[in-house]
Amino acid sequence: MKTLVSPGAMQMGETAQVAEDRSWLEEVAETSQEARERAVLQALKKDHVALVRGLSAEAASELLLAVAQKCGLEDGLDLQTAFASSLGHRENVGRYYMTVNKRSDYQFVCPHSEGNSFSNFQLASFYCYENSTDGGETILFHTNQAASAWQTARERVNRAKVNGVLTPGQIRQMRASLRLNMPDDALAPDDEILSERVIDAQLSVFKALARPRQTYSVLLQRQLYGYWNSIESTDADSADEFRAMLQADGLLRLPAGSEPTSLLDDEHANRIRRFGSKYADLFSSKITHKLVAGDFVILNNVSWAHSVANWTPGSGQRQVVAAFA
Repeated sequence: MKTLVSPGAMQMGETAQVAEDRSWLEEVAETSQEARERAVLQALKKDHVALVRGLSAEAASELLLAVAQKCGLEDGLDLQTAFASSLGHRENVGRYYMTVNKRSDYQFVCPHSEGNSFSNFQLASFYCYENSTDGGETILFHTNQAASAWQTARERVNRAKVNGVLTPGQIRQMRASLRLNMPDDALAPDDEILSERVIDAQLSVFKALARPRQTYSVLLQRQLYGYWNSIESTDADSADEFRAMLQADGLLRLPAGSEPTSLLDDEHANRIRRFGSKYADLFSSKITHKLVAGDFVILNNVSWAHSVANWTPGSGQRQVVAAFA
């Protein structure tokens, strides 16, 4: 499907309603570290979001590590921390957490699962040092696995075309250097090619739009669709849907006068298609929670998408850090 971006594709507030359902949020009240670990793991296995209040930054890191270890995700936690800091757009805060991406005034972050189908992050966690702004609510969306959107959406991916047979060593090298899982990431007939780079006579690599694939959820032990950033950030309809939802829920902050969505959306430059996405179809429910100092949140990064409402510049400070595994 190839639909170019054009303005005014939907009327604000028309289709963006997603039911608020806080029954998916489990507040963990246990005081000992061991009891907290058990309670958080039980919540995650039910596909719930776990919230622990009043934690120090050190206790949050310890709890995150313990949960990652119990889920077999410790290596992913270490790798993501090192990788994110090496890119330069985030800074490490403590051992596992990192700063969130910088945004301009009044910008919001649309709902997405962190990363892409290649990175396949299973866990997402957030810790709040401060949120004294007049907004900045965290909104978590539970994906609808039966949504029609999975048939029309496309993920921005790396693909390859190979002439000949790859050796095991070449397959390993392509994974490390080109972020390709061969042969699964071979260019498919229905992939839309965005760009091509010829490596040599045997290998060409592509940026392409491809049908979303299900990925295995370690926590739930089944295949699921994830609303990866590589899907969401490509779709201009998502930004319109999120703005409409924020406006309907009274969470949209605007400067004097009207502001185009392009200036409010931190991913506007990447949105090259419209997939016809409707949040009422894509998500089954949502949780809106304004993090305060000491709040620790952890969730399944495949089955849940996270987002942030905007706030009025100068209304306070928001320091929330993130970790993924």
